[in-house]
Amino acid sequence: MKQVDFIIVGQGIAGTLLAHDLDDRHQSLAIIDTPLPATSSRVAAGLINPVGMKRCIPSENAATYLPFAFERYCVLQQKLGQSFFYPMPIVRLFANEQQRHQWQIKFSNSNMDRYIKEITKEAEYAPLNDNFGSAIISPSARLDVNKWLRVSRDYFTNKHLVLEERFDFSQCNVENANYKGISAKHILFCEGHHLKSNPFFSHLPLSPTKGEVMTIYIPSLEQFEGMVSKGVYLIPKGFHEYLVGATYDHSDFTERLTKEAERFLVRQLRRMLTVDFEIIDRSAGVRPTVKHRKPLVGLHALHPKIGVFNGLGTRGLLQGPYLSANFSSQLTRIEKNNKELIIND
Repeated sequence: MKQVDFIIVGQGIAGTLLAHDLDDRHQSLAIIDTPLPATSSRVAAGLINPVGMKRCIPSENAATYLPFAFERYCVLQQKLGQSFFYPMPIVRLFANEQQRHQWQIKFSNSNMDRYIKEITKEAEYAPLNDNFGSAIISPSARLDVNKWLRVSRDYFTNKHLVLEERFDFSQCNVENANYKGISAKHILFCEGHHLKSNPFFSHLPLSPTKGEVMTIYIPSLEQFEGMVSKGVYLIPKGFHEYLVGATYDHSDFTERLTKEAERFLVRQLRRMLTVDFEIIDRSAGVRPTVKHRKPLVGLHALHPKIGVFNGLGTRGLLQGPYLSANFSSQLTRIEKNNKELIIND
């Protein structure tokens, strides 16, 4: 029987972060993953934003998560020899004078100057509908999620760590952490919204949310130097192309693209832009969001040889690196300490 330290099921955002952390700790791995439709990576814009846009407040633990995420993605770029992490500001467009005034108050009285660099009262960007002004949020960044996942997959494949198959629970012994002739200390499930079908973790409060995004072409705008937020986000991809999203659907978890979502995105775009655009691509995916917005991290209460790292949700790229580093650190400690890792549902 082949012996490894950890079996990781799923190589999406959560699984990739955890695999890199354990690999960097010189742990042996087996990664079991197969490309599946409607995964969250298909709609992950890669937005790393420390500010809650509706209420102009810092994201939870942003002061801890943000610098850690910046450093971690830079380290992963060096490790993989590829560029996929791009620090850039977010231009938050105001919908009306009242909204601008509310942000100005928060900016002046709530120590938000650590994340907001400027608030303008007048229009400054010709292609944008910013008649009521805007706020400049920084530090913030974009991660090219699809490229990062792809080059990470190549890295793990070249090390012969990837088994490209769908995990077969009938072939899994959770008491001994064995799977098809592979024995491990722990099996860690990073399955995204597919965790709802996992017989050992389906009871956890996962509340999947489908999102749809579009890629548009703006002939008159080659490269706006920043990301834009006004109801939806607009993120530059280069060569006049921009990613637009996203929608939120709590009932349809298929890869099916809907006209309703397209109409919503187009309507929001026309409120944001003063220039023409063309839709060139659409995609859909399901985010592994959690009802109480707390990520699902830990070991099974009855079967402590299996664990979960999931439910990172819309803030996954911001908080994921810190949570993954903390989880991998605890997992590689002496076995007697693992009682601390039992997940609470």
